[in-house]
Amino acid sequence: MLVSHDPPFMFVHIDKAAGSNIQHALRPFMKVTGRSKLRRLGGLLGPLNRTGGLYRQLEFSEHAPAEKVRRCLPPTVYAGLCKFAFVRNPWDRLVSRHAYLLRKTEHGRSREVNELGGFDAYLRWELARTGKKGGMRHQADYVLGEDGRLIVDFIGYFERLEEDFAEVCRRIGIPAALPPAKAGSSRRDYRAFYTDETRDLVGQAYAKDIALFSYSFDGINPGLPSAAA
Repeated sequence: MLVSHDPPFMFVHIDKAAGSNIQHALRPFMKVTGRSKLRRLGGLLGPLNRTGGLYRQLEFSEHAPAEKVRRCLPPTVYAGLCKFAFVRNPWDRLVSRHAYLLRKTEHGRSREVNELGGFDAYLRWELARTGKKGGMRHQADYVLGEDGRLIVDFIGYFERLEEDFAEVCRRIGIPAALPPAKAGSSRRDYRAFYTDETRDLVGQAYAKDIALFSYSFDGINPGLPSAAA
């Protein structure tokens, strides 16, 4: 999560959707002080941060949802931010999460995932944890308010990252550029990891994300407007 008041924008960092690269590109254009645990704890005060400009000192956790920020900021300030997030096909996101946990040996869940014995077993394990502490969250939960309505201005897609990030920069008014992709970062098509059964399990578990962001197993549904539309 990045919140900047000059220039005014908010980036909601959904895991496994190029968020680290996006943050890397945006940080040089933010006018903020160094990271601080105290500034993060300030978020616990909720709406009290609206008093006396306290909200300007806040720092939010890496994957904080938009609703947490909205509770802390004066309504006019929140409305004035360019608010955006990037999402990813749920089937692809789970394959990426699996690969991440396999190679990130310092992660607290890496050993457990490596001992599961393959993607199929990992998938069932991960789906059983979805929405629980330590498990993957639905992407919709990052960008919907308590009333179930979208509370960000723009949803970018991992599948058209360059195009949608360019649109974000146009809206903010900054010349940011994404870092180049890491060598060897490509892998085989995510669809090859699934059987008919496991494809349907993900479709059921992430139905909210699939409907809200117009996804299907094969990618973004035809007819979704481009970023510039």
